Amino acid sequence: MPVGIKRKANENTYSLLRRFSDKIKRGRVLTLAKRNMYFQKKKNARQKKLDALRRKYNRERREYLIKIGKISEDIIMNNGNRFKKRS
Repeated sequence: MPVGIKRKANENTYSLLRRFSDKIKRGRVLTLAKRNMYFQKKKNARQKKLDALRRKYNRERREYLIKIGKISEDIIMNNGNRFKKRS
């Protein structure tokens, strides 16, 4: 999908750039590039399992630290999580 533009005789730079940008807009090159810019592959089964194990370990570790008094729930609510639990 390369866009090829050649300068016409007696054509100034501004009109060449305008013609080039119009051709890109019509050619869908820019829209396809923007659409794929933030594309992320879906996680496979192994990655999902590892993420679940990591979350489980972190949850158990956090509960253990609360239980032994190393950290309090207030610290976790303010710093650790983006969402606060409703009381």
